[in-house]
Amino acid sequence: MKRREFVTGASAATVVASSTDLAFAQAGGTLGVLLMHGKQGRPNTPGLNDITSKLSGIGARVLVPSMPWEGQGWERISVTVDQVHAMIDGFVGQLRGQGAQRIVVGGQSLGANMALSYAVARQNVAACVMLAPGHSPGHVLRTYSDVPGLLEKAAALVNAGQGNQPFKGTDENQGSKLTLNTTAAAYLSWLNPRGQAAMQAQAPLLPASIPLLMVMGKQDPAFNVNEANVYKPAAKNPYSKYIVVNAGHRDTDFAASAQVVSWIGGLPA
Repeated sequence: MKRREFVTGASAATVVASSTDLAFAQAGGTLGVLLMHGKQGRPNTPGLNDITSKLSGIGARVLVPSMPWEGQGWERISVTVDQVHAMIDGFVGQLRGQGAQRIVVGGQSLGANMALSYAVARQNVAACVMLAPGHSPGHVLRTYSDVPGLLEKAAALVNAGQGNQPFKGTDENQGSKLTLNTTAAAYLSWLNPRGQAAMQAQAPLLPASIPLLMVMGKQDPAFNVNEANVYKPAAKNPYSKYIVVNAGHRDTDFAASAQVVSWIGGLPA
């Protein structure tokens, strides 16, 4: 049975990974955890730092790399989702080189989006962790009147073998409109509402073998959307869990850090 849990800030801060969690982790082999930051964010946020510290305390190998969407990098991003998957392959290889035998992919906001996308594409991870998942091509398509035409133009260029052509297109980050100076192929890859960066399209494709943890803050603009449209279609594994915390989009990871570590540490062998 899939689990749903509400956690207040006070209780979340007092829950810690137990010796039982560590026993689970050891029984199933050393865990390697890749955590990806959000759109226009940084790897060293308080939340990701706290999760990393706690995971290291239960013996996990953790990697929190800089991603192509760090800071202002998103506004000139030139890589496609497929190319990001290849980057993640490299990070997973680093974790395995450090002795990790089971890999957990996770992240915050766009990082959570990519964790799901990667898990669907590769289907060989131990778990997927989505913290305040963000980036919704469908929402951008519905919100900005120029986006349908932009997507048609980008698709035409890609289909004509001109995906590397410079391309300027609309996106947003938490309600703030952005202009991406990118390529036609990259724009289509990230903004296609049926593509690999569209969580609603990817969620039903997550294999039942991969448990999913999703954490949402009550003040997150997507609070009333992500459980029904992303979590429920994806959470086929019985260890999957949905947690609600009293937080906003950018501090959900910190508010739930102990719960996240407890869940990862307790992954069934």
